[in-house]
Amino acid sequence: MTPAKAKRLPPVPVREEDRLAMLQRYELLDTPAEAAFDQITRLAAKLLKVPVALISLVDRDRQWFKSRVGLPVQETPREYAFCAHALDSEALLVIGDARQDERFADNPLVTGDPNIRFYAGAPLRTADGLALGTICVIDDQPRPPLTPEEEEALRDLSAMTMAHIEARRAVGYLHPVTSLSNRFRFLADADALADALADDPATLPGTAVVIDAAASQQYAELTRVLGQVCADAFEVDCARRIAACLPDRTRLYHLSPARFAFILLSDGDGDLAATLDRISAAVRSPFQYQGVPIATSSGIGFVHRSDIAAESPVESVELLRAATSAAHQSLETQKPWCAYDEEQDRAAHRAFLLLRSLTEAMDGHGQLHMAYQPKVDLRTDRCIGAEALLRWTHPELGPISPAEFVPLAERTALVRPLTEWVIGAVLTQVAHWRQRGIDLPVSINISMLDLGSGDFTDRVEALLARHDVQADWIDFEVTESALMTDRAEVDRQLLRLRRLGIEVEIDDFGTGQSALSYLKDIPATAVKIDQRFIRSIADERSDQIMVRSTIDLAHDLGYLVIAEGVETAEAYDWLRLHGCDFGQGYLISRPLAPAAFEDWLAAGAFRPAAIQV
Repeated sequence: MTPAKAKRLPPVPVREEDRLAMLQRYELLDTPAEAAFDQITRLAAKLLKVPVALISLVDRDRQWFKSRVGLPVQETPREYAFCAHALDSEALLVIGDARQDERFADNPLVTGDPNIRFYAGAPLRTADGLALGTICVIDDQPRPPLTPEEEEALRDLSAMTMAHIEARRAVGYLHPVTSLSNRFRFLADADALADALADDPATLPGTAVVIDAAASQQYAELTRVLGQVCADAFEVDCARRIAACLPDRTRLYHLSPARFAFILLSDGDGDLAATLDRISAAVRSPFQYQGVPIATSSGIGFVHRSDIAAESPVESVELLRAATSAAHQSLETQKPWCAYDEEQDRAAHRAFLLLRSLTEAMDGHGQLHMAYQPKVDLRTDRCIGAEALLRWTHPELGPISPAEFVPLAERTALVRPLTEWVIGAVLTQVAHWRQRGIDLPVSINISMLDLGSGDFTDRVEALLARHDVQADWIDFEVTESALMTDRAEVDRQLLRLRRLGIEVEIDDFGTGQSALSYLKDIPATAVKIDQRFIRSIADERSDQIMVRSTIDLAHDLGYLVIAEGVETAEAYDWLRLHGCDFGQGYLISRPLAPAAFEDWLAAGAFRPAAIQV
């Protein structure tokens, strides 16, 4: 059909801009087919005995069919739309023979395909009196006026359609703050788009994009400090900014607090990159609330459906999960946007699996165990204690490094029960060794989150009493960076531990954020120099200068000094020559199971103090 100018243009409704804004808020345009609407159009065609029935939505420059029976096209220009003539009237628009009506005689929809002769349409009107479009029936043959029963049926079908439109908005598909389609609608639309194009995989919807306008903790803090009204205003503003950056007729979804998404049907990487750059710049600009600029971190991730396509169709939940994973990576790396990375995604999946398995491991299934690495006095070569090191042997994945699973636990509520499991296991072992005459203190690593807990010392004291262990039989190692998180609370906890009689070592000294001057304020008893400064100390002059300076300063302030990572005799001798008090590392011994540690002591290695030889 070649479009031609209609003889008479349809009138423009009085409240046209309000009507168009309302149409956008209902989130109906350019959405996949929905069964409920299709049932209504099939019923209309059957009741009124016509070959064509439509639910038509009249947009600014087109009419778009949310549902259609007997018509192959999805939309037509508004200037040719019969339905556009029905918007400003409460009555039905009925045209018995379009060729005899001067408004439509030259209309291409009449003179060409689909050769409309008969038309009857009922407006789809909101409670505010704004018409979104019509439900209409069409025939290619002239027909007499509708009977009263047929008019009533068409009005009832109009009411049914509007009832479903309102219910669709109210029940589960629109976000209450922004009125954008929500996560459920995103999943339904993504699946519907895939199903509609399933016969031609090359045309599958190309790209899902997720935007985190703020990190979850930032949104929570915004809500806590400034209230939910501010948080809602922030989301509305973000929605407005993002929508302004999207290609025409791209639907924006509001998935959850500060998280938005959209689907691009084109995979053009150049266009995609330009769109993501615009969005990134828009959401990173500070949000103004009552004159106060509020800046947040943002993350944008995308995934091409083909990136995760397998032999079976990719479900929408998997598409969304992959795009969300990429957005999370963007947040963590502080990049403007990130593409889905399968390797990174596998790592995230493994992290989730480990966290899920860690709870079971702590329930006493023999997966977790402690190893003990000896510490020796560098002046006497005698064993003066050991560091307790957590080990995990997963039943399916095998040995898991604590460097992998402990930081994961520290991000969740699992860190507290994990710390208590470790302390309990060590206290049980210490009590057993003391009964056997092995009177060596054991060091336990604690998390920065442990020290930030106001009841940590109370819990430690209760565990000591439960296992009948004296406080001076153990000491705690805490990383330097942990001391800098909340100095006031950390100092309170450390002072209370010291009053109990527990010594404290500053672990990994030299790798954190604090300056050496903080040593004068920290209520600790020893400084442990990180192994990265020790391994090459026999050859690297810069390491020698740093370690020697640290030893001298720590001694001047009354601290003992421990070197970890002692792996060569040259490093051992250098440390002893320059006054380092204690050392541990593979040269002395690898971490040992309790029985192997006892054998190590009994063998007289480094002339242990607990067993004279």
